[in-house]
Amino acid sequence: MNLSPEQFPVIMGHEPATDTAIAGACDYISLENAKGVLITVSWTYVSASDCVLTVNEATAITPAGATALTTGAEFPIWQNTDTATSDTMARLTDAVTATFANAGHKNQIIAMYVPASVLSAGFNNVALVLTGSGTNISSVTYQLDGARYQQTTPPTAIA
Repeated sequence: MNLSPEQFPVIMGHEPATDTAIAGACDYISLENAKGVLITVSWTYVSASDCVLTVNEATAITPAGATALTTGAEFPIWQNTDTATSDTMARLTDAVTATFANAGHKNQIIAMYVPASVLSAGFNNVALVLTGSGTNISSVTYQLDGARYQQTTPPTAIA
């Protein structure tokens, strides 16, 4: 398998910032020409606050009319709860939210695969939303799966 960025575009959803600074400010990404998106969040422990991750869907790249994915749109989630001692990503129960728990004060990674097929009719765009009150540092990347572009230079997935 060739995981080149040409075949599986990697897009920064939000540069490293505190959970409270990111909140709902992640870029929206279009899944119109893709099977889905792998959303990867790196979380660096700084303060004793949990951080909940949800995914919003929207009809356009801009967030007007965005809504959170709900029951019936569950997707696969993996988590490494201590990146200093392990590179193992444990598969969690499919859900529409994931949580970085500050217990143990460890740096963590969560990966979520959101298939385009779970989006509501007419909704082709998604963005990650962080809900946390801490100064922990998060960084968000999107990796498109099965992008189907006909031209040599694919169009941008974000505005």
